Amino acid sequence: MYSYHSILLMSSMLILAVHTKSQDIKGPGISSCFFFGDRTEDDCGLSEVLITKVPQDCTSVIYTALYVALNYTITDPMGISNEFKVLDSMLESGKPVFTLYGHDNQSQWSEVLACESSNGGVNSLDEMKSLKDFFDKHPKIEGVILTNLQYDTSTSSEFPGYTENLKTYIEVMKKKFPKLVVGFHLIGAFLIDEFINPSGLKWLDITVIDAAVDFYAVSLEFFNPCTADFRNTGITPMNGSNTIYTLENLRDALQNLSFPKEKTYFKFRTGPVSPDDSKTVCDVTTAMMCVDPNVACDWCADTLLSYNEKGQYSKDNGEGFMVRYIDMDDPDNCCNCEKPYPAFHAMLDGFKGVSTKPCELLNRH
Repeated sequence: MYSYHSILLMSSMLILAVHTKSQDIKGPGISSCFFFGDRTEDDCGLSEVLITKVPQDCTSVIYTALYVALNYTITDPMGISNEFKVLDSMLESGKPVFTLYGHDNQSQWSEVLACESSNGGVNSLDEMKSLKDFFDKHPKIEGVILTNLQYDTSTSSEFPGYTENLKTYIEVMKKKFPKLVVGFHLIGAFLIDEFINPSGLKWLDITVIDAAVDFYAVSLEFFNPCTADFRNTGITPMNGSNTIYTLENLRDALQNLSFPKEKTYFKFRTGPVSPDDSKTVCDVTTAMMCVDPNVACDWCADTLLSYNEKGQYSKDNGEGFMVRYIDMDDPDNCCNCEKPYPAFHAMLDGFKGVSTKPCELLNRH
């Protein structure tokens, strides 16, 4: 039988272990939110949603992207906010702020990385000077999520040493910015391709680079094209025989490629998709499905139940989920659900093991 003191000691050790584990995890939190921020622009024309109005349960907010040119100029690729007004409003929100960051494509990454592991990271050092100037103008950015890292198998040529050179780049970045959290943004369908139908190109070795990376964001918002098969389930199915791009196959791919569960986050759309995906994010929204269901009859959309399942999946296979975009997730509650931001809250419910109450206007007929 254990004595009182031995039980007290074991309890203290358990609490310390849990605290230490939570301190070791550097990431966006269990439920982070990409923020669009330009709903009132002329080409969007929707009601304004301030960053201060996003759900308190957004553990962090994420800026769409910063792209860096080969001359190290940092730009907003969407061209919406050349003065980075949206980013600056996010930095004043009191929430941790992350941003996607990277070069246009893997070919440009290859030019920058070149021989970084053998030349002391010369190109990386030059890029960090430009990044420091940007951080000085826009302080309090918690972390960057490096994007466009994967090969385009139709156009990319093999780059020997990609892992080693990219690792040097990250090490230079972290030496320059010791408190900066660095994540990877990777396409879920690409990871399944590399698992089921490998391209043969030598790409990232996660077991080598993992020590330098704080977390992985697996992007699922373009997982499948919108066809009749996905009209009532959304384009990110759990399983199925009509596509290899399923969450079950993704789980197997991540395990096979040695992605650590405790560093993995899953990025989902919070709204419907049109069949040819040619419409803008402003044209295809959850609110429109409820206000004018006729215009949305051929859109592919998740249900609150499938959002629950995605939250549960994120809990079972990773450390959390991300939503894109939180301010497009029916913030005005046009659908008369239990809460505004219905997709986000349904995913959060699923992550916590709670079933979301049905929302009649979101039922497809």
